[in-house]
Formats: sequence, structure tokens, C-alpha cells
Amino acid sequence: MPPIVLALLLLIIGLTLIFLELFIPSAGVLGFLAVVALIGSVAYAYMKEGMAVGTIFLAAVVVLVPIAIGIAFRIWPHTPMGKRILLGAPDRGDPDEIEASSLIGLVGKRGISTSLLLPSGVVEIEGETYDVLALGGAIDRGTAIEVVEVEGTRVFVVEARDEEVPQAKPADEDDPYSKPLESLGIDPSEDPFA
Repeated sequence: MPPIVLALLLLIIGLTLIFLELFIPSAGVLGFLAVVALIGSVAYAYMKEGMAVGTIFLAAVVVLVPIAIGIAFRIWPHTPMGKRILLGAPDRGDPDEIEASSLIGLVGKRGISTSLLLPSGVVEIEGETYDVLALGGAIDRGTAIEVVEVEGTRVFVVEARDEEVPQAKPADEDDPYSKPLESLGIDPSEDPFA
């Protein structure tokens, strides 16, 4: 057998072992054997075939090893072991995308602010509560609002022009968010960081 064939065979064995290391749990044994085979391939090519062929084998190892690892990583998630280890994509889609698509239907709807919007706060629209951002300044609690835009999961509202808005349900006595700040002993004009 010509020496170049043995060097080429060691190169192929080394690349195959690297590929298998990702698919067969071997605690690094296959990876160690792959490194030994690749070093042996390059060393044998230098010793038996000379500097030019040895350098070609070294370049082949430098180029082919990352390619083999890249291909293995692309294939690995689709193998039985890869499917057991990696988490699959959610079956019903991303929850943020589902929520965002359901929020699109709010554009143009009217409701009432159940908290002070500075600019964020809570509103009630058709019996449901939503976290929103007010455009154009603060909106007082109990003010009629209209949804003007939805970006992802952010809902933007403005103060409604007319009062054709369903009334909010009565505030819960135990809900501190539905009470004015003064009734909680908080001075809204006082700087809490001073």
C-alpha cells in the first residue's frame, strides 16, 4: 500500500471519528482517537511523502475538521439523541407572537383607564384588563381611552374624544392600584429618591 493511501485513510478515519463523537456518547474517547488519527495522518504524510504533501494534509485537516463539525451540528438536532437532548420548538407557536396577534384586534376599540397612565398603566376594554402606554401625555384614572396602535405586545392608547365608552366595573376595595395615592399615604409630588 502506498504511504499516501495510509495517510489518506487516517485522515478519513479521523474526520469520521469527529463526526461520530457528536452522535455517540463516548466521554471524549472518540474525540481523542480522532485527534490521534488526524495528527498521525499529517505526521505520516510529512515523513513518507515530503514537505509538500504533508502541508497539503495539514491544510486539509485545518479546513475539513471545522466543516465536519459544522455538518454534524446541523444534522445532530434531527437525530434521536439530539431530539432527546435539545428542546423542541413550541407546538402552538411563540406565546409572544400569539399574544401580539390577539392584541392587533384592539386597535380602534375603546375602554376606560383603571389606573393613572404615566405613560404606562392599566386599562379595561370590553371587560378585560391590559397594560398599555399612553401617547401624548398622562391620562387620569377613569378617563375614556382609545387604542390607536399595537407594536408587538405593546398597546398604545390616547384619550378618547367622546364618551361612548363602557363603564368600568367598580373598583375593588382591597386593590391598592385602584386607590388614589393620597389615600395610601403617598405624596405624589415628593421625590422618593431624595
